[in-house]
Amino acid sequence: MSNTSSTTPAGLARYAREYFEAAIAADDVIGMRPGYEFVAPPPVMFLVAHSIELAIKSYILFKGKSLNDITKLSHKLNDCWDAAKKENIEVHVKLSDDDIDVLNLINDLHVSTELRYIQTGYKNFPVFGPLQNLAKKLLDAICPLVGYK
Repeated sequence: MSNTSSTTPAGLARYAREYFEAAIAADDVIGMRPGYEFVAPPPVMFLVAHSIELAIKSYILFKGKSLNDITKLSHKLNDCWDAAKKENIEVHVKLSDDDIDVLNLINDLHVSTELRYIQTGYKNFPVFGPLQNLAKKLLDAICPLVGYK
């Protein structure tokens, strides 16, 4: 994200929604394979995590922060959420303790790039249903607010 004149809250929200829709479409195919009954395939989780990131960043941009401000947050979903809370996002959407637990799990995987590049060893993955619900909750609250359906 480097062009401040063409990056808008609605544009980020659009991409957030489209990443989420791509995740659901991918899960409908590869998520039906044996072994993915509860946990989605890593590419699906990556798409959902990126959707969450873009949705929250669209809200922060909407509230008047600069593109540079949201870029500094990197891919740290927890930092994005904390920044959004400082901009009163909880007036529009409240996350339950369970939602925060899911956010913490997907944050760790998203920041470590373990959803993009295989790393062997033990990991904690969120169950897909709650992850999907978290993303949908954020998208449904933020997208219309920032000017995207």
